[in-house]
Amino acid sequence: MTNQIVGSQKNSSQLKNDQSIEQFLTFALAEDRQALLPTRQLLEIVNVNLSQITAIAGLHPSVMGIYNWRGDVIWVVDLASLLGYPPLYAQEYNLAKFQDRCHILFVRSQDLVVGFAVHHVGQMVRCDTSKIQSSVLSFSNQLMPDGFSGYWLSGNNETLLVLDGDAIMRVVQAFSA
Repeated sequence: MTNQIVGSQKNSSQLKNDQSIEQFLTFALAEDRQALLPTRQLLEIVNVNLSQITAIAGLHPSVMGIYNWRGDVIWVVDLASLLGYPPLYAQEYNLAKFQDRCHILFVRSQDLVVGFAVHHVGQMVRCDTSKIQSSVLSFSNQLMPDGFSGYWLSGNNETLLVLDGDAIMRVVQAFSA
């Protein structure tokens, strides 16, 4: 199992010089849709076998189950499915390369920790938050528009959705309570 501890690792002098630069993690929501999540909300990234996630019947379809993370039982949510994109298993099936592994992004919002399951984790990028565009209507799935802060155009003109981890966590909390 590969673990990565993440966090906002900005140099304090950089913070004083430019408050609008923030570090984000890139990952795939779907084959053709990349997303960003602020690293200040990330606790850890774990690469796990799907059999390590214990399924629980009768929950929202996006809830994959529970996972024992550092001795705590944590809900694991298929982030793509929650946001209205094809679920992880369907994406991999369509790509004809189903794997029994996924990455879990452990995210904290206030006192709640949830694991977001994603197929592929990209890299850390620094983003000028003043350049995040607020209209996501043509780029996001409309099943959960509050989960998105906007979109950002990367240096190579790729459009990346910027997720609002706090808003997503409120939705997860509502159906896991």
